[in-house]
Amino acid sequence: MSAASTRTLPKMALLCAVFFWASSFIAMKSAVLVLDPGKIIFFRMLIASTVFCLLYRFWGRFLYEKGDWLYLVIMAICEPGIYFLLESQALRFTTAGSAATINALQPPIVALLAWILLREHPRFWTLCGFVVCIIGAIGLSLSSESTEYALMPWLGNLLEFGAMVASGVYVILMKKLSDRYSPIFLTALQSFAGAILFFPLIFFGEALSFSIPFNTVLTIAYLATFVTFGGYFFYNWGVAKTSAIEASIFLNLIPVFGLILAFLVLGEKPSAFQGLMLALVIIGVLICEFGPKYLPVPFQKKILGYIPLRVERDGTSRA
Repeated sequence: MSAASTRTLPKMALLCAVFFWASSFIAMKSAVLVLDPGKIIFFRMLIASTVFCLLYRFWGRFLYEKGDWLYLVIMAICEPGIYFLLESQALRFTTAGSAATINALQPPIVALLAWILLREHPRFWTLCGFVVCIIGAIGLSLSSESTEYALMPWLGNLLEFGAMVASGVYVILMKKLSDRYSPIFLTALQSFAGAILFFPLIFFGEALSFSIPFNTVLTIAYLATFVTFGGYFFYNWGVAKTSAIEASIFLNLIPVFGLILAFLVLGEKPSAFQGLMLALVIIGVLICEFGPKYLPVPFQKKILGYIPLRVERDGTSRA
């Protein structure tokens, strides 16, 4: 595999993952109008677990070390446990587009945790991009209005933020364990844990009916296969091949894909202000990924002249 492919393939995998995850807001928003969120998540995890059982030959080997069980348990509790529970409830109170925009706050959370726990130091331009993304996400959240599909957007957005914190802890633990466990094994473990954690929820709420609309059945199947199986595998593989901070940059694209899909599928029309905030998020992602690379050369030299360079392990220096 060439050096270019080594750099490109993980980014393509991360891009596919965030697209699938952005589409999950649309799918979940339509499904929770018909079926209890807890039941949706359980069947989603159950179907994904079945797929992983059929593909057990591809799990790969793993090297267990003493104490790993605690990391694995906390990782599974954070995501899918806490993350799915809070997100499914958030979609009962806010729009799919607004919930997707709150995901822009996850990268700075991951970056902070990676800096504290993994000693991964973000680049100057990564921090600048994070700030721009945060401004855009906050603006999108404040511009949310109550509708018949979003009775209390502030509560839904708060629950979604809690889900982002749980997901941030998951990303850090996944990166820590990726040296000893294959991405597909860790993804399978998440599905099994989710099926176990959410099994009791099928006994709460409205009684399970066998007259579930076929569209809802297809939605749950999509969530289980493309979003859970595909999305988590691509993201876990991308994190294993890059750093936690670099992988978190792509999470900023979730609100971009989310708002576009919410408009195309659900007819949720963003306002002009939301469009401006969405543009800020996109600009923030470009700053994180490319820095001043595409600025005119005189501007690059002028800006970089004020930025202290950091020496990398290979002897090179970068901002």
